[in-house]
Amino acid sequence: MAKILVIGSVNVDLIGIGNDPLKPHDSNIGNINIFVGGVGKNIAENLYRLRMDVSFLTFIGNDHFAKIITDYLDRLGINYHKSIRLDQCSGTYLAIHDPDGSLNLGINDLRLIESIDPFMVLAQKEYLDLFDTIVMDVNLPQKLIDQLFTFFHDKTIIVDGVSQAKVTRIKNHLSQINLLKVNRHELAALLDHPIDDVIVSVQEVFSMGLEQIIVSDGNRPITYNIKNQVMQTPVIIPNHIISSVGSGDALLSGVIFGLTTNVLMPQAIEYGKQAAALTMEIVTPCHPLLTRASLTH
Repeated sequence: MAKILVIGSVNVDLIGIGNDPLKPHDSNIGNINIFVGGVGKNIAENLYRLRMDVSFLTFIGNDHFAKIITDYLDRLGINYHKSIRLDQCSGTYLAIHDPDGSLNLGINDLRLIESIDPFMVLAQKEYLDLFDTIVMDVNLPQKLIDQLFTFFHDKTIIVDGVSQAKVTRIKNHLSQINLLKVNRHELAALLDHPIDDVIVSVQEVFSMGLEQIIVSDGNRPITYNIKNQVMQTPVIIPNHIISSVGSGDALLSGVIFGLTTNVLMPQAIEYGKQAAALTMEIVTPCHPLLTRASLTH
């Protein structure tokens, strides 16, 4: 089994879901919950629940939120002991969702992770060398991303595009990425133009050197490739959607699980679809009942 290291963000998520269609510039009635999230953490947790050999390297502050984060990771049981602690506020994420669970607006405060000196991570060379596969989210600062691609030139690299504002940080490294997961809007930001046809845009990004891609597009089909062949598959829509928080992270997690257990890409995508659908049925960013059996039944 591949040894996987996830390098990325952990946040305290404050998630509000409106009871009725949201009214801008007004106080809306709904529910607010606090969770431990972050793209890197969500992927690491999902892979851990799927019994993968995974460790997590993240960045944690020294405030009350840091205690919430470390208590959660300790209860989960995942190995995060090489994570970096700083005398700052921990990462936070504020999101407002429509009653159907779709994201209306999100604000990500990752000043802590943006302040990371690449040396803080690369100084752990002996530890980093233990892993075959690196999964990173592009919440990481540009200088660290650049250094990681130099350092991990001989490893399998999987990347989550995270957001339109941050996905361009990997633009100069596409030929080094083994698998990139983005949504339609992130792909448009990467290509620097609007997308009329996802398949055509995927073919365009191949010309930039990328090996493999997964493009999610809300309720529309997921687009992916097998070498030069671009394919699409319908999403699984749960009967009762609570929240879209973490669903994209679950999609990538399910695919990673499939590929690292040696199934072919179409089956790996099916695992990802199952994981995403399961996650949308709850308000938390990761489903506590995610198991191998829940994906392979």
